[in-house]
Amino acid sequence: MMRLDNSPISSPRKHSAELIAMEKRRLQKLEYEYALKIQKLKEARALKAKEQQNLVPVVEEEPEFSVPQPSLHDLTQDKLTLDTEENDVDDEVLSGASRERRRSFLESNSFTKPNLKHTDTPNKECINKLSKSTVEKPELFLGLKIGELQKLYSRADSLKQLILKTTTGTTEKVLHGQEISVDVDFVTAQSKTTEVKPCPFRPYQSPLLVFKSYRFSPYYRTKEKLPLSSVSYSNMVEPDQCFCRFDLTGTCNDDDCQWQHVQDYTLSRKRLFQDILSYNLSLIGCSEMSTDEEIASAAEKYVEKLFGVNKDRMSMDQMAVLLVSNVNESKGHTPPFTTYKDKRKWKPKFCRKPVSENSCSSDDEQSTGPIKYAFRPEKQINVPALDTVVTPDDVRYFTSETDDIANLEASVLENPSHVQLWLKLAYKYLNQNEGLCSESLDSALNVLARALENNKDNPEIWCHYLRLFSKRGTKEEVQEMCETAVEYAPDYQSFWTFLHLESTFEEKDYVCERMVEFLMGAAKREISDILSFQLLEALLFRVQLHIFTGRCQSALAVLQNALKLANDAIVAEYLKTDDRCLAWLAYIHLIEFNSLPSKLYDPSNANPSRIVNTEPFVMPWQAAQDVKTNPDLLLAVFEDAVKACTDETLTSGERIEVCLPLYTNMIALHQLLERYEEAVELCTSLLESCPTNCQLLETLAALYLKTDRYDKARRVWLTAFENNPQNAEIFYHLCKFFILQDGGDKLLPVLRQFVGSFFKPGFEKYSNVDLFRYLLNIPGPLDIPACLCKGNFDDDAFNNQVPYLWLIYCLCHPLQSSIKETVEAYEAALGVAMRSDIVQKIWMDYLVFANNRAAGSRNKVQEFKLFTDLVNRCLVTVPARYPIPFSSADYWSNYEFHNRVIFFYLSCVPKTQHSKTLERFCSAMPANSRLALRLLQHEWEESNVQILKLQAKMFTYNIPTCLATWKIAIAAEIALKGQREVHRLYQRALQKLPLCASLWKDVMLFIFYFILMFSYKFSACAISIDVVNAQNLALSYFYASLSFTATLV
Repeated sequence: MMRLDNSPISSPRKHSAELIAMEKRRLQKLEYEYALKIQKLKEARALKAKEQQNLVPVVEEEPEFSVPQPSLHDLTQDKLTLDTEENDVDDEVLSGASRERRRSFLESNSFTKPNLKHTDTPNKECINKLSKSTVEKPELFLGLKIGELQKLYSRADSLKQLILKTTTGTTEKVLHGQEISVDVDFVTAQSKTTEVKPCPFRPYQSPLLVFKSYRFSPYYRTKEKLPLSSVSYSNMVEPDQCFCRFDLTGTCNDDDCQWQHVQDYTLSRKRLFQDILSYNLSLIGCSEMSTDEEIASAAEKYVEKLFGVNKDRMSMDQMAVLLVSNVNESKGHTPPFTTYKDKRKWKPKFCRKPVSENSCSSDDEQSTGPIKYAFRPEKQINVPALDTVVTPDDVRYFTSETDDIANLEASVLENPSHVQLWLKLAYKYLNQNEGLCSESLDSALNVLARALENNKDNPEIWCHYLRLFSKRGTKEEVQEMCETAVEYAPDYQSFWTFLHLESTFEEKDYVCERMVEFLMGAAKREISDILSFQLLEALLFRVQLHIFTGRCQSALAVLQNALKLANDAIVAEYLKTDDRCLAWLAYIHLIEFNSLPSKLYDPSNANPSRIVNTEPFVMPWQAAQDVKTNPDLLLAVFEDAVKACTDETLTSGERIEVCLPLYTNMIALHQLLERYEEAVELCTSLLESCPTNCQLLETLAALYLKTDRYDKARRVWLTAFENNPQNAEIFYHLCKFFILQDGGDKLLPVLRQFVGSFFKPGFEKYSNVDLFRYLLNIPGPLDIPACLCKGNFDDDAFNNQVPYLWLIYCLCHPLQSSIKETVEAYEAALGVAMRSDIVQKIWMDYLVFANNRAAGSRNKVQEFKLFTDLVNRCLVTVPARYPIPFSSADYWSNYEFHNRVIFFYLSCVPKTQHSKTLERFCSAMPANSRLALRLLQHEWEESNVQILKLQAKMFTYNIPTCLATWKIAIAAEIALKGQREVHRLYQRALQKLPLCASLWKDVMLFIFYFILMFSYKFSACAISIDVVNAQNLALSYFYASLSFTATLV
């Protein structure tokens, strides 16, 4: 039979009418042949059905339908020979022996769907069904039942379900403020100056200007355009002496004033020359032992001899330039290397004389009068424009000896064990502009290869070498070099580099298993905090890899074997107690949610990655129905975890502190199941050993509030405060509780009792604010005698209380002083260096105060503008980049606090302005994945599917490894019937997340369902070219899925 690929033409539209007529006759002939084949097939099936009715029930097993499957050994040929006209719907359902292509499909067993082959002997009921009309049979195409596909497709997550899944499941408490009813657009239009604008470029200024010896550089005059007589750089300022404030603002009339004045530090002509010559006193025949009078006399003689009769013809700056040149020559300094690194032994100093003795002998020696600043612009030296630009050819200080390739090569040959020199030389070659990129890469690899010959056991060089080598070597070569690296330099970083250079599941899993074994071997010799964390990270990476590739059961088995096997060879034995506790929490989370805790990883990266956060977390249960495991069994697992994490060498309080994340989740589970008494009992028993743990106190108070026992909740904090009257952390939480419940009306007496516990009797005449100012060392109008204080405030115990004293001071300030003083208190607290968590608490209290102030103000527009500016300032000043654990070079972006601030701000803004507000913050933080999902949720709630589609597509570029944004973008396109764009999105998503099993499942389900439903509408005699192209697309994805499956099996 003729093939379309071998026909004279492939596209009728592009050829003459005669060729089109020939193609039409050929198609008509094919139509006639297909009709005959279909008729013969129907007759054969009817005859076969009659014969089966007369046979005994035991019949030879034969499949009703021959499942077409691609041959794994020749996928490309099957794909390329896909016909355009012949492979129609009914031709695909021919018998398995009619064509060779279908035989190759039957030879492969990959991706066989469960209900496609009938292995059971058909009974009479099934035989009768075979003889009925084809309408009652399940519709089949490529061996797949359309009805089954419809069920699977209907079970897939819709756009609404995806958005609800991504925005729920968080256990963080979102703080809600009072809504301020203003027009945000009007406010933002009024406050355009608050928006961040790019700073204009300014002329370059060398940082070396802070050194006075920079005056000896030619760049001082050419680049900076400064004269040597500039008072800014040539002066006698004493850094340890204060300036006279009267002289700075006007005139000082005190002749005996000991502060510095303008005339004190301004250099006269003679003083300037002495200052220059002081860098080499031997030039004028003096030494550091010479007196001031001797040096002054020798300098004057040297200047007279040097300039002679030309002294009166040259300006002071011209003479100074010549002196600078002579000093450089005498020191053997070649410009621009003229910086003096040694401290001068002598320099001119001003000695104040009595007014009566202060005389002015000449104009040159006059030390009073107006200050001689730098030249005025019109008198500046004209320097060519090109000379003012700092180019790579400008040799700067401290760089020439180490940045030159020739010098670096000589240095590494002299010191071949210096790792940093080797790396610097390699990247110098790599980043050079001359030649091709491949040549630069080869040169860098050559340097690193030489470095490894001398430092074969250095993991840092191996990591750099492997990363560069992977850009040019084949996969086999890279694997071979990785094996060599872990053989000669077995190190955590070497294994980690090896792991990331592998691409398939088997390869990654094998390397990860070897890394865990290596770390366990190292832990047998010596257990350390960093080794324990690395072991936990490697273990959870392997578990995450199994989950990501759709192997939840094997992931559970890996983690369970690491924690529960009854032998000494388990991973948990080599983990520190806090890491072991985290591993148990991850195990319970995997049981309940089929995933590892999202808190441990960067939310913008769905690929298996490193642990970035080790803070404890609470399981994201939302309702009792979310608990999948039997509650009693789950509590038993928690008890096993507590038992495994208990260190008998610690005290009872220390043991509870270590296992506190497990206890917190147990209490949360009891509360979720409405077992409040069990939760209260557990919390109370824990507080007996840890009576000052604020997390347990807060949990117990919340349990009492949940059961409407306000008095008991209040008694929890008051009892804790009475037992620990000087514990600032407990009192801060007590203040928060009182303010939240009754607005702080009953707080002032307790506040007086707390601050009075730091003082002896006699403090009663001072206010609470004055006492706090004394404790925090804040200048105030009243001086409190030191004898009133109890104990020594310099010890570590009090220093640990200081951050919470600041929090109490700011939080309670509105109750006893004005708004202005409260703002000053918060600003002063933000200016004190404290831990990041304390700074975040201060900011949140500050924003709540500003919100209450704006909500209760008459001028809401102005107050809302101030509130918005404060929020923007908070987001800008609080850092979002944090180092990952046990690393000072790797960072990740943590927007958790920023999102809390933004969501609080949203609660204060009218809902009509939420969309614009979220878009503004998303543009400022494009990598904030949770904020992006919050914006998509808002657009869905507003039924803006088109805008949601555009926003989601933009986020796939900003956050390319976030799985949730990809799924939402694809679901939005499917909802809007954009099948072509769905194809492109799937392609891009699989490039970023190549091992994501859930994404591959969605790809196959969508493609096959769409193609089957689309192809089913056409008869065998009227085949559409679009249908065949769509089949090509489906099979292409099918082949790709086979390759992916091969990596998973």
